[in-house]
Formats: sequence, C-alpha cells, structure tokens
Amino acid sequence: MDLHKAKVFLDKINREYARMSKDPENIMRIDVDIMLAYVRDLYEALLAEPTTPVVSTQRQSTAAPSAPPPPSRPPAPEPVAAAETVAAPPAPPLPSPPVAPPPPTISEAVKSADPLPQVKPQAPTTLPTTPPSFPAPPPEAEALFEYKQAVELSEKLSELPIPDLRKAIGLNDKLLLTRELFGEDSEAFEKTISALNSFSSMEQAKAFLLEHCVMRYRWTDKKRIETAKKFIKLVRRRYA
Repeated sequence: MDLHKAKVFLDKINREYARMSKDPENIMRIDVDIMLAYVRDLYEALLAEPTTPVVSTQRQSTAAPSAPPPPSRPPAPEPVAAAETVAAPPAPPLPSPPVAPPPPTISEAVKSADPLPQVKPQAPTTLPTTPPSFPAPPPEAEALFEYKQAVELSEKLSELPIPDLRKAIGLNDKLLLTRELFGEDSEAFEKTISALNSFSSMEQAKAFLLEHCVMRYRWTDKKRIETAKKFIKLVRRRYA
C-alpha cells in the first residue's frame, strides 16, 4: 500500500466533493469523470505492494556420494520400418456462415437540469458603447461591480495584477465558470476571456460584461451572484 499516493488522491476526492456539493443540481458529466478518475487512482494506490529486498540465503548441503554408473546395456535392435501408406487428401473446409453486423448503439446526450440559453457573444474590435436605446442595467447588476479598496496585507496580495486572464484561471475554475456563468458554452467563455484580455481599462470590461454577459446569462440570480462577483474581481486585477 502506497500511503503517500493514497493521501494525495484522497485529498483530491475531498476537494472535488466539496466543490460539487455546493451546487448538486448542476453537476456535469465531466465532474463525474474527474471524480471517478481520482477514485481509480486511490484504488490503485491502496493495492500497490511495497517492494522488499529479497535476502538470499546460502545453505550448505552435504554432497552425497555419487552412485556408480549403471551397467551398460546392449543396443536395442532397430525397429522394422512399416509399409508406407498413402494418406488421403484432406477434405475441403466448410464455408463459414456470414456474421451479422452488430446493431448500432444510440447514445443519449446528458441533459442538464436547468439549461441556460446557448448564446455566443461576439468579441468587439472596438470599445463597446451602450446605445441610447439600450436599457439601463438594474441596481443588482451594478452591485456586481462594487469595489472596496484593500486595507489588510492579505487583501492587497490577493489583488496583485494579472497579465493574462487565461493563464490565471485553472481547469476546475474554468469548468465552474463555464457551467454557472456562460450556460455551459465553452466557446462563449473563451471569446469573453479573449475580449477582456484585449481591453486596456476596467471601464471597457464593465461595459462589455453588462452588454453581453450579465443579463444574458442571469448573473444576478442568487445561485450565481457570488461566482459572478469573484469572476469580476479577477477581471479587475487584469487592469490593476
């Protein structure tokens, strides 16, 4: 048993379970696959047997006196060769019956409990501006962008600048943001990150998110508001 590897995989399983238990109604198939992979790694680590050096022991054996060789026997007479028989030609093999092809299998796509609208935002080439006819965002949407100046040292360290948002977001966070904030549309998530990386100020990023993401993907819902605030806080560090 490899206890060190078992401890590592057990910690990964606990972290994955804690993340999935926060929103059990929106568990994706890839979350289940990741959990199963950690369980298999833990199972293999528990079954692993440590190698122990084999100590070879030499035993002294008392050589028994060699027995005298048996007396030689006269050579046996050679057998008389039997008459050659003509073998009959082998019968031709019977044709094998045709094998029917297996029936096609139909796999059903995994459907989420509450699918969001699959809308792919287009990354603008210029600064997005709000036209006069565009309705003003509601107060709860503006509340997502509230910012308080950091006072404690730990808070200041968590607001260090980020040169590239794509490199700052890990795989698990990417899956979480894609599921909760972009309606499980990975292409919309990638285009949004590319657009945010191309902007030079938080004002441009705010205008883009309000027009293309906040209301379209319902970031102001109770089950998404905390994730949306964390994502906007991460975006703000891109322009610090």
